[in-house]
Amino acid sequence: MGTEEMEAVILAGVLRRAGADVTLASVEDGLEIEASYGTRIIADKPIAACADQVFDLVAVPIDAALERSTEVNRVEWPFDHKPQVLIPIANGSEEMEIIMLVDILRRANINVVLASVDESTNIVGSQRMKIVADKCILDASDSKYDLIIIPGGHAGAERLHRSTTLKKLLKEQKQASRMYGGISYSPLILQKQGLLEDKTVTAHPSIVNQLTCQVIDGSKVVIDGNLITGKGLGTVMDFSLAIVRKFFGHGRAKSVANGMVFDYPKNRNA
Repeated sequence: MGTEEMEAVILAGVLRRAGADVTLASVEDGLEIEASYGTRIIADKPIAACADQVFDLVAVPIDAALERSTEVNRVEWPFDHKPQVLIPIANGSEEMEIIMLVDILRRANINVVLASVDESTNIVGSQRMKIVADKCILDASDSKYDLIIIPGGHAGAERLHRSTTLKKLLKEQKQASRMYGGISYSPLILQKQGLLEDKTVTAHPSIVNQLTCQVIDGSKVVIDGNLITGKGLGTVMDFSLAIVRKFFGHGRAKSVANGMVFDYPKNRNA
């Protein structure tokens, strides 16, 4: 319990992408652990089951100037309460994007709800990491959210696109002039739902030529009014901190970045 979720998931995700056989082992009584910022992760096996194996590397996670963002059609993101953010997820969603988003937003004192669009709240990410959602999307739909963010991962984004409940939530979000957005592959899903009309975005290079709206390819993050989009996995830190900045201002974003030893500009206009 209390493991830093970003460190665990990023380490496992990067190594698995490189072809390494990675085992997440729990030292707790069960496989499901609650990490330091409340995200629940399911380990592959208990630590005792690993005792007789030989590993090439044992890694222990601990507790814890490109253009970063472009903003057009600037609007304030007003709120008189603790911001509420919904992150819908599905089997095949990009787990590093999910965990980093949740971790950073919760560090900034934002209430984040992870909602599964699949039958179970237990989902398996694109790199086989197991994550437990807070609730199913139908239960989550009873609430209103200041921001809905769609994570990437090709297979996961397509599953999210098929959720009628999520489509309804996103449509209502835009109609009410509340914030919404996506990162990596998911801007294409937003386009399919008619949510990028007359908008400016950024997205993963592999889908840019499929987007019919204006694209700023040289920016990690693009904010257009109530819409925020991110270029990809490597820009999640900037994407998440841009959300914090829009809700609370540059000072809070800088403070959160400092706590993660992440280089963040002193100048609020950088």
